[in-house]
Amino acid sequence: MGYSGNTDELQRGGEVPSDAVSPGSADAADRRKHHRDKVLKSAKIIVNHGQTVFDCLVLDESPAGVFIDLGALVALPPEVTIQFASGATFQAERRWNAGTRFGFEFHGPQVISRETAKRLEVIGQILNSQGLPAAVELLRLAQFFDNPQLRRIAEDAATAHARLQGALHGQEIIF
Repeated sequence: MGYSGNTDELQRGGEVPSDAVSPGSADAADRRKHHRDKVLKSAKIIVNHGQTVFDCLVLDESPAGVFIDLGALVALPPEVTIQFASGATFQAERRWNAGTRFGFEFHGPQVISRETAKRLEVIGQILNSQGLPAAVELLRLAQFFDNPQLRRIAEDAATAHARLQGALHGQEIIF
């Protein structure tokens, strides 16, 4: 059954009634700007500048946000930080919640910690000295592909690199 109440309330992060459109329904999919991938990842919801941390499961994700389950009834503020087990961290706004489940929209790019920035610098140096395949492998080992945008960009780059290598060696490669 679809939600026939005040959609402005939902857009401001108000609670979704139990009879509301479920996040996996056709009505919800029609309103989405980005395709969501079903996943099962652990993450943390960080509130109050790190004073309070909640473990959660990410059930689906897109470049614009996530659908999570906290496993317990929790009152979250409208703005939170979401940190994936891989270390990827995003500022996010609660768009809706129903019981233990929440939908969050990311605000701004991924937050890069000093540690992650150092790791990216090393990967950049490897890219320059050892080439794309070594850098992509290091990104995989560092679990940086938990970020769907980075994963797609790296896959496109690896495909382009393989095609270039094939063309330079006179091989026809079809993808």
